[in-house]
Amino acid sequence: MSIKIRVRIISYIVFIAIIVLVGRLYFLQVMSGELFAKQASENILRTKTIPAQRGDIYDRNGKLLVKSIPAPSVAVEPKVVLENEDTIGILSRVLGIPKQEIISKLQKSNVSYIDRVILKKNIDYNTLIYLKENAGSLAGVEIIDIFFREYEYGNVAAHILGYTGEIDEQRLKSNRYSVGYEGGDQIGLTGIEDTYEDVLRGIKGKVVYEVDPIGRPKQVIESTPYTPGNDLYLTLDIDLQKAVEEILANSILEIKQKKVPKSDEYYKVPGGAVVVLNPQNGEILAMASYPTYDPSVFIGGISTSDWNYLNDPQNQFPLNNRAIMGYPSGSVFKIVTAYAGLNENIINTNRYISCGGVWYGLGRDFPKWCWAKSGHGSLNIYGAIQNSCDIFFYQVGFELFLKNNNADELLQKYAHIFGFGLPTGVDLPHEDPGIVPDKAWKKEYFKGQIGKTIWFPGDTVNMAIGQGDVLTSPLQMALAYSILINRGIKYIPHLGLLTRDSEDNIVGDISALSVQNNTLNLDLNKNYCDIIEKGLQQVVMQGTASGRFADFPLKQISVAGKTGTAEVIGKQDFAWFVCYAPVENPQYLIVVMLEQAGGGSASAAPVARKILEYLFGLQQQGFQH
Repeated sequence: MSIKIRVRIISYIVFIAIIVLVGRLYFLQVMSGELFAKQASENILRTKTIPAQRGDIYDRNGKLLVKSIPAPSVAVEPKVVLENEDTIGILSRVLGIPKQEIISKLQKSNVSYIDRVILKKNIDYNTLIYLKENAGSLAGVEIIDIFFREYEYGNVAAHILGYTGEIDEQRLKSNRYSVGYEGGDQIGLTGIEDTYEDVLRGIKGKVVYEVDPIGRPKQVIESTPYTPGNDLYLTLDIDLQKAVEEILANSILEIKQKKVPKSDEYYKVPGGAVVVLNPQNGEILAMASYPTYDPSVFIGGISTSDWNYLNDPQNQFPLNNRAIMGYPSGSVFKIVTAYAGLNENIINTNRYISCGGVWYGLGRDFPKWCWAKSGHGSLNIYGAIQNSCDIFFYQVGFELFLKNNNADELLQKYAHIFGFGLPTGVDLPHEDPGIVPDKAWKKEYFKGQIGKTIWFPGDTVNMAIGQGDVLTSPLQMALAYSILINRGIKYIPHLGLLTRDSEDNIVGDISALSVQNNTLNLDLNKNYCDIIEKGLQQVVMQGTASGRFADFPLKQISVAGKTGTAEVIGKQDFAWFVCYAPVENPQYLIVVMLEQAGGGSASAAPVARKILEYLFGLQQQGFQH
């Protein structure tokens, strides 16, 4: 090949290479210039959110219960910091956290759903100053305020208020937290904090700033302040709440010192609950659950030892709100059977049923006993309620079953009318709906055990006195009695009262809205309610609770009530007492439930009486029992 040909080939190659290079430069600079300019701009601008101050929580009288406290905290970007060993070393030294612990935490958090990780909360002043002075050399590290909760009354109302904590990945993926939330956010996890998260949370602020290629901040481009969350006012009276919790706790400790009759065994009383309700509008004035816990242990993240303590069965699960958990009800359920019997024309005030201590309505092979083994004699509905006669209510339940061969499941029908077996709708999470057993329930529950799936007459008979498989919460019981008090008007129990913004303007009247939207007229027969109420008054004046109210000023403050003792296989009896006062214009409805505390009259009624004494100021008048 001649030299000329070689030169020509080389020239062609060089020419083609030049054309390719020019074309590439044209594409990069002209055709893609705007695209790369935009990407370059995005690479040097960072946007960070500013946590919003959570709204405070107050009681009905404006007493501060929970407030937000800003705590300076160290937040880091995992992807940036993990690439800089020097930064990790400085953070380790300044924060007192081992390097490997920092690396491990950032690696676990180096996932798409987290932009930054809170490495240490509530740092001291010297650490704060050092990190701020050296911010220019600590790429991916920033100081932010995280707002923690401070509880003004310690553990009082812990089950109502609930606690906050850091959001987790599972919640971030849910619909509820899909907008406006990110890793590191503090959210309501239980109680009112959870229910009213949208009210309390506030709106985050935003900072847009310029960083250099390795992520060090250069200047702030844009800043938008946060909007604090709205303050929440509750129906709760914190002074009453405190008194109720003290009465409940002290009473349980006293009962534990007593022995079960005819036994060397002491009452166990692992827990209990009290609800104090305004029956005329559904406002919850107090709701106590024992044992309780200190919500401050969750501030900044609960320790492993505290978490293990709270979940150890030996400590009786103090996190459980027993006021909204299901329990066997015993005789306080008898108002349902009484109303069902009256409304179905099975009984009236002139019908008397004889109680000889034992009932053979199901046949001689299936005797059922009254709690009073010697019997009550002949009783009408007033006497049956007054003395809580089981045999009277056995007979009523049996005849309800026989009517139309139980096709309508009448006792279950009236139980639902009074709110049993359904959530009350209270503004608290995790409410137990309880159980009103029926044919369908039994068939499903005992599926695979053919002999147990049939609904027998004895099932209705047991249910008529609140035994069998009936489960109800203290709050459900309060709702049922409030329906009786209001002669069929149903007010949904609630804790939210109103909300105010940061300038103290009312932005929402929760209680008024709740009454307006959640009030139902169940169209009960007022005469039948009057009959039952008269029987409940006799319970306190001369019936099963009369001994507990012997020196109570009933002429000045009329009280209607009902005792209940629920038998539970393998456990001591559960004690119940429900009462309201004054009867002519009820301001307070009280429900007391004590686990494994014996009889309702002996154990639960005294608790309610002490609460009544507090409510009506009788302690100062020398009426304490």
